[in-house]
Amino acid sequence: MAIVMAWPIVTLLVAKTGRVWIAAAFLVAAGFLLRWVDFWHGGGSDVLNAVDEALRTFFSGGSPYNHYYLTTRPAGSLMPYPPGQLLLHLPGWLLDGFDGVRLTEFGAAIVGMAALAWLAVRRAPTVGLVGLALYAGLPNLINLTSDGGNDTSAGVVVLIAILVTALAADRRLVGWSAVAAGAAVGFALATKQSTLLFGVALSLHVLFAYRPALLRYLAGLAAVLVLVSVPFLLQDPVAYVHGVATTATHDIQVYGWNCWVLVQGLGWPVPDGPTASIINGIVTLAMLGVVATLAARSVGAAAVAGVLATLAALLTAQWTTYSYFALVLAPLAAIPALVTWEIHSRRGADGILATE
Repeated sequence: MAIVMAWPIVTLLVAKTGRVWIAAAFLVAAGFLLRWVDFWHGGGSDVLNAVDEALRTFFSGGSPYNHYYLTTRPAGSLMPYPPGQLLLHLPGWLLDGFDGVRLTEFGAAIVGMAALAWLAVRRAPTVGLVGLALYAGLPNLINLTSDGGNDTSAGVVVLIAILVTALAADRRLVGWSAVAAGAAVGFALATKQSTLLFGVALSLHVLFAYRPALLRYLAGLAAVLVLVSVPFLLQDPVAYVHGVATTATHDIQVYGWNCWVLVQGLGWPVPDGPTASIINGIVTLAMLGVVATLAARSVGAAAVAGVLATLAALLTAQWTTYSYFALVLAPLAAIPALVTWEIHSRRGADGILATE
């Protein structure tokens, strides 16, 4: 109610002063408040329990990738995330254990809103504020900050990778900007496997549009993946590779937001697990092939390609909890402003060339 009542005052201030940052700051504050009042209720996911136990195991001298997990449901599940996931949550864990791990997701949501606010204020005020408002206020995204999952942080890491790549593209990926873009994408890939298709789309953009910078970009990407992997490769390389390559299994095979739930609800036959996996792979690869040329146009177009390919993968999988879509919604909220930014940058560059 406080947010709703304050909105007319904020609108009046923006209209009188013309300062877009007032609206952006209000939206970030509103998103903070909505998440804070919802945060301490907790949620039903066991993902952050596993991250907490993995960090405790590692700092006790064990490998998180050959450990029998007691806090997962069911107990005994493997650690199915790359080590960037542990690195991302490490500062919070060092500060306050499991609560610090959970607060990392809250912090990630604030970083995501701050990034969208920067994009709105500095690059595309009108459409940027729309994306920020949606990210700040969508109930599912608010709930996912506290449900015990890691999809909020995964979406924000992808968003930051997209923005770093866009800033590097402003510099034509010259010098260290290419390395920074590669490192940002590499960290996204090191955080969660579901970021892969965004990483592919952004890498295709560099390949098509900035080929001379490709080696520097790949060097930054590879360096991050190697650095975060070294401690676990030294501990138990076989367990590490097996753990990262493992996908989670569930007792309920068809669940969540996907086409198979719709098929099942209509009473039509649902394919068995292996067949559904083959269909999922074919559809995802086909979509990636369709959008590959889109990725060549701009970073914004590459982000669109990542969204489409990831949605194809999620919507044709048999088990897709709604939390997975937080990965898509953070970059999706940025795309209109990102495209506007790149159009203005291109026009500016054309004007400079015409003057020269």
